[in-house]
Amino acid sequence: MISNEGMHPDDAAAAAAFRLRLGERRFRGRTGARRGHHSGSSLEFFDFRDYALGDDLRHVDWRSYARTEQLRVRLHEEEVAPFVDIVVDPSASMGVTPGKQRALHALVGGLLQWSQQEGAAARVLMLGGGLIAASELRCDAPAAPPLPPQVPLRRSGARVLITDGLWSEDPSSLVHTLIGGSTRMLCLQLLDPWELAPTVGSALTLVDCESDARAELLLDARTVAGYRERLQRLCDGLRTLVTGGGGMHVLLAADTMAVMCERDLMPAGVVEPA
Repeated sequence: MISNEGMHPDDAAAAAAFRLRLGERRFRGRTGARRGHHSGSSLEFFDFRDYALGDDLRHVDWRSYARTEQLRVRLHEEEVAPFVDIVVDPSASMGVTPGKQRALHALVGGLLQWSQQEGAAARVLMLGGGLIAASELRCDAPAAPPLPPQVPLRRSGARVLITDGLWSEDPSSLVHTLIGGSTRMLCLQLLDPWELAPTVGSALTLVDCESDARAELLLDARTVAGYRERLQRLCDGLRTLVTGGGGMHVLLAADTMAVMCERDLMPAGVVEPA
């Protein structure tokens, strides 16, 4: 399911200029170029163990045998292409503006593209749901508690959560589930620029994108200040949960892939120039 379908062509081209930084932690996955948890066939020395009948004689440490008369085998690091599970929030709020929806598709497509470049086995999963192709990604789910995917997550791989974090319920259980058993967990909190910094203006009619509820609201200075304070608490709470469990949290303002990479992802150490 490695595909960047659904990406804007300009976003796909911008993503090609970068590569995903997975770090040097030990992963599990299929044969590849990253360090695994077990011995393998790379050139990087891992450990010794006593010789056992059937071991390849080419791996016997003959110098050690000359000194000790004990047959020992040199083990080399297993090399793997890490599992990458991309977990997407399908809430309607993720597509509240065309710019936010394009940014979501760009991030999902970019992560698949970068994983493919690493030879990693990547897949897309929905919060509270199952596997999905990137081309089938829709942001139309009604408001729901932050539930983990119904498909089991692969252990000792990388996990990426893409969400706006605008839940009324506590996401602690979800975050703990995503961090547990992973080698690296990354939370990309995606918000529209207007969500991050609404401007003071005249009376507006607001329609809840998830419940269709309507409300008349005057965006005066006091209202905007109260909104920003509540949003800051939500963002700080999610960041604390993720980083407190050993994960990485990055707040992104929805934009083109080129801008998000240069402004947000590269300074945070998520990507680097290819």
